[in-house]
Amino acid sequence: MSAPVLVRNADRMMTSARAHELGVELIFADGCKGTIPFSDLPEIGNFSDLANVDLPNPFEIVLTGHHGGAVELPWDFARHYCDPTFRAKEEEAASHGRTTLGSRIRQLRETASMTQRQLAEQAGVGRVTLARIEGGEQSPRYGTLLGLARALGRPLTDLIAG
Repeated sequence: MSAPVLVRNADRMMTSARAHELGVELIFADGCKGTIPFSDLPEIGNFSDLANVDLPNPFEIVLTGHHGGAVELPWDFARHYCDPTFRAKEEEAASHGRTTLGSRIRQLRETASMTQRQLAEQAGVGRVTLARIEGGEQSPRYGTLLGLARALGRPLTDLIAG
């Protein structure tokens, strides 16, 4: 007997959400279950302050408090309460993305025969910031990416898409 075939991205699709005394219980399409405790939902507070739990689509939960305010919770916020390995996988993917982007920026800088100091000055960022970006230690802000692309004389897509 083989494992069941799941819908693509089932790990991102919430199929059920209900509130109980401890928090909001979730079930994902891949069968993963968990509870977001009310202590992690300060906008709501506790079970008695919750008026409604809505799952308008498979990717977000909307909680409405009796005071009328609504809180939208995306699937990725909810997922780590159901899958203890999720956060580590996401952090690994983010680290890989930072490293890849940093290597690409370093390669473009070296191809342009620029030092870190020259690129940093022309892009309007600190040299240490550029070194951290190139080393994969720091994610650049959008404005920083635009400045680096401009200073390198390249379209932004060359930096982020390779």
